[in-house]
Amino acid sequence: MAFGSPTRFGNIAAQLKQFIDQAGALWQAGKLADKVATSFTASQTAHGGQETTILALHNTLYHWGMLILPLGYTVREVFAAGGNPYGSSFVSGHTVTGPDDGALAVARYQGRRLARFAAVIAEGRRNGAFDVERPSPEEFAGPGGKE
Repeated sequence: MAFGSPTRFGNIAAQLKQFIDQAGALWQAGKLADKVATSFTASQTAHGGQETTILALHNTLYHWGMLILPLGYTVREVFAAGGNPYGSSFVSGHTVTGPDDGALAVARYQGRRLARFAAVIAEGRRNGAFDVERPSPEEFAGPGGKE
């Protein structure tokens, strides 16, 4: 899964947060565990909180048990585009033209990286490497039955 959000004061947009908050039943059923996820963002200014936005988003993904796939400084395009190791990002300035060629190159690379790793995890899943007995929602809630 690839999650993207505009930066809102160094955090994810309220609309994405609301969407994520609706996934509680999927999370509780273990349907989000062991899935590969990566994140990307954009902001109006260079220091608009892009890195903290991605890190804030990852906090939820950690709780879900997802496998976070960072962009990392894994290709020269990340450096050339002024990117960060957490996920692709774009500084829009005062324009609405969308990402420039450098940002698009990094985003495409991040997507290909996600596809490669997701394929490896999918193969492992087919071979039973991820077969685990997950606790029931009642067991998961712990003593007293509350989360």
